[in-house]
Amino acid sequence: MRWSISDSKTFKRCQRQWYYKTIAGNAISKDAARRELYLLSKLQSISAWRGQLVDSVISETVIPAVRQRRAITLENAKSVARNLLSQQLACAQRHELFSAGFSPAAMGDKFAALHCMEYGGSIAQSEVEIAKIEVEAALRNFFQLTEVKDLMKRAKYLVAQRALMFSAAGVTVRAVPDLIAFFPDREPIIFDWKVHVFGIDEAWLQLATYALALTRCKPHKDFPIPHPREATEVELVEVQLLTNKVRRYKPTEEELQRTEDHIAATATEMLLATGGKKATDLSAEDFAVARFGNTCQSCAFKKVCWERSVQ
Repeated sequence: MRWSISDSKTFKRCQRQWYYKTIAGNAISKDAARRELYLLSKLQSISAWRGQLVDSVISETVIPAVRQRRAITLENAKSVARNLLSQQLACAQRHELFSAGFSPAAMGDKFAALHCMEYGGSIAQSEVEIAKIEVEAALRNFFQLTEVKDLMKRAKYLVAQRALMFSAAGVTVRAVPDLIAFFPDREPIIFDWKVHVFGIDEAWLQLATYALALTRCKPHKDFPIPHPREATEVELVEVQLLTNKVRRYKPTEEELQRTEDHIAATATEMLLATGGKKATDLSAEDFAVARFGNTCQSCAFKKVCWERSVQ
């Protein structure tokens, strides 16, 4: 079983939602119900879509330019963002998710699917306009963060959106940092972009998990040597792109222990919930539903959960 911060939050919010998303949904299954769950898992809120779009522009346009020492301007990044937003919005508006032969993977970076289209049939133009404004604001702030840009330019090697995995508490922990910067004369720095105007109380947990993952994973072939050995030496940089705030720190031993305890506790709950059964022997009825109605309202799987169960 795989464990991630997002999966553990989903499990806490609603065990059945976690089951649909991580166990039952299958992109290549010939079972129509499991294929439907996979497609439903692609639905996003407009705010989540907006944040992912910013991540994509930074990871796939800005970072490669910095890595290759090519000039990249704010206008370049905004132009890419506008084109990507337009293409993805058109895809979301067509809402062909369940059309015969449709493949999210085949659409590549032009793909987007929005929760409001599946469960409301329309996209509020006012929300789209806000998303456009916030995408450009996030990119503008990113380019104004001299401290962050200088660190990136000094790095020997930059790695964006790379999955790091290690074993713990009977599960495979998976973490995907927004950016890892390796240096010739110091320990790596992990960057985490946040695209919201409010704080996240458990941001330290996510960042500490990244530090553990970097020091415990099997290094990718392109990772510079030597590989960091102590998670307490990995610097973590949280960048709030809408509030233009940067927080730099190194995780303490106490934070790392709390993180390991959290992984162990939540992983144990997940394993116990499955009862040791194989995925094919589990059904939705094996898992508890959400305790709060607002969880259901924003859930991608509510029509399946309310109408039937996957056998």
